[in-house]
Amino acid sequence: MLRTALALATALLASTALATPVSGSATVKLTGFAYGYATVTTSATSGVIGAGELAGQITRDGQTTSFLTYCTDIYQTFSWNVAAPYTLLPTQGGGGGNGFTARQEDLLGKLYTLAGAAVDTRDESAAFQLAVWEIVTETDAALSLTAGNFNLSGGGSAQQRKAASDWLAAVGDASAAKSFNATRLYNNTLQDFVVFTAMPQNLASNANNVPEPTSFVLAALALAALGVSRRRRCRR
Repeated sequence: MLRTALALATALLASTALATPVSGSATVKLTGFAYGYATVTTSATSGVIGAGELAGQITRDGQTTSFLTYCTDIYQTFSWNVAAPYTLLPTQGGGGGNGFTARQEDLLGKLYTLAGAAVDTRDESAAFQLAVWEIVTETDAALSLTAGNFNLSGGGSAQQRKAASDWLAAVGDASAAKSFNATRLYNNTLQDFVVFTAMPQNLASNANNVPEPTSFVLAALALAALGVSRRRRCRR
């Protein structure tokens, strides 16, 4: 579903790595799927949902830029072409427990480091979204699309499933490289997203093994139900 994960600097677009923002407000407006979507069903949803990278605009500190994003929860909704207020939350339960846990943040950062910048097709973006859902929703220690409290019960091509599973296996390795941090873009009544920000070079793990990104890209988990209504639901 998602292509490159969210990369957000203070000015929202930059060519050098900055520290992850731990708090702050932003306005988000989503305009459509960047590469179309794949239809799937999961153990945590009722009915068919659409998985794909979302495109839109984000405004922070008076500056607006286009971005790509994914959803990070299963049950909430969003509306196309409607601007809504969001807050960047710190990790480890920040924002009243709505921020990512330390484990989720670590795995999401490793996922983007591994695959985020390479995503540019519908299959890759669908696979990336599946991997994000697994990391954020699964309560078991093992990361698997076929087991645990979150699993893929239907839909998605063999290629999409394999890519997601391969990425999950790789980031679950303790030695996996990490050169991005992940922050939750949160709204208490609407779908939430993830922001990935490049880490300072001296803090990134295995930095020499990871290509240096040339720019920041905003992205996040994209979950939206299929339907003709303007309002898209992540769960019907």
